Amino acid sequence: MQSEAAKTRLFLLALINLSFMILGSNAAAQQSVEDNVRPAGQVCLAGQACVGSISPVKSTRAAAPVAAVVEAVVEEVAEVAAEVAAFDVESTYQMSCFACHGTGAAGAPILGDAEAWASRMEKGMDAIMLNVVNGVNAMPPKGLCFTCTDDDLAAIVAYMFSQ
Repeated sequence: MQSEAAKTRLFLLALINLSFMILGSNAAAQQSVEDNVRPAGQVCLAGQACVGSISPVKSTRAAAPVAAVVEAVVEEVAEVAAEVAAFDVESTYQMSCFACHGTGAAGAPILGDAEAWASRMEKGMDAIMLNVVNGVNAMPPKGLCFTCTDDDLAAIVAYMFSQ
């Protein structure tokens, strides 16, 4: 489960990224306008100074500070993504498994019932995982945790067995 701080930081980083995208598009639009209205050439008469000299369009943004900010944002996003990606067994159990395994609904072994879990674990972890992934009796496939990998599901089974 994502911590509130991680969610807040991720939201702020997305907002900063959006701001840079908007500012960048405004600068690009301004540059495009300047390209469209500058003279296409210059007129030079013999013996007189040239009129309508072409000067290159200068960017309104400094490249180095923006690059440093973008690099900092990328590092922060990577840090938040790593924190968010960490699998939280207990909260996933609470969200996907507790309704049945906390109450014994439909014959589900209750968390902490060592005898019920021991009889199931005698079949072996492969048999347990086959039931978890495909569903068994009233238990839906993956216990309705469709974002869980097989390793995540195995961690949840180990958590429930160890309680």
